[in-house]
Amino acid sequence: MAAQDLTQLATLKNWLPITSTNTNDDATLSRLITAVSMDFARATRRPDLLLADYVEVHQGDGASRLIAFHWPIVAVTALTVGGVAVVASADKIANGYYLDQDIDPERIWNVYLNGYVFSDSAPISLAYSAGYVQPGGTVGTGQIALPQDIEQAVCDWCGYRYKERPNVGVTQRKSVQGEQESTELLDAPPNVLQVIERYKRELPSLDRRAEERAERMARPAFRQQGKKGK
Repeated sequence: MAAQDLTQLATLKNWLPITSTNTNDDATLSRLITAVSMDFARATRRPDLLLADYVEVHQGDGASRLIAFHWPIVAVTALTVGGVAVVASADKIANGYYLDQDIDPERIWNVYLNGYVFSDSAPISLAYSAGYVQPGGTVGTGQIALPQDIEQAVCDWCGYRYKERPNVGVTQRKSVQGEQESTELLDAPPNVLQVIERYKRELPSLDRRAEERAERMARPAFRQQGKKGK
């Protein structure tokens, strides 16, 4: 199993279905899994989907929130602001940093501070781990398994290429009431394209002030107050 694979050979064979005792195409299927996994990562602009360690340097903006470059954040191993180490908050109330464990892991990209701020122009060093556990791996405490819809999309895409070979990417022609009609075969089925769109990298706004201003303006109370002012 390659390091970037988003499903296992046994899972794909079970989906096709191909019996476990039939190993005739195992090499082809393994190569296909790796190729499709790489294509999925490129299509979503997410080469960082799987769990890895990162060290980043940011510049403070005076806020109490920092947006990391990779997500979902699983754990922070070290954080310094202006050369001063910041420890983890024990309960998200005491001084220190903490992660907001959103229901949707795709939104766990913020590191928050209590009792501190990311001082304006101060150098910030953030060491952390982020990403999903590869299928077949052991999901440790605080870690997140690869979402099932991603793995299923990779299986669907592999199955599509495997069954359509060698016709992927070619033009299909058929006659309708005496007229020739050409249709280009898609490289991925529509349901896979939907999953790709769901996980495509859309970077969160790095302009915190503009983002929070937009959030305030979107609140019902703010809109109601604007109407009264008129």
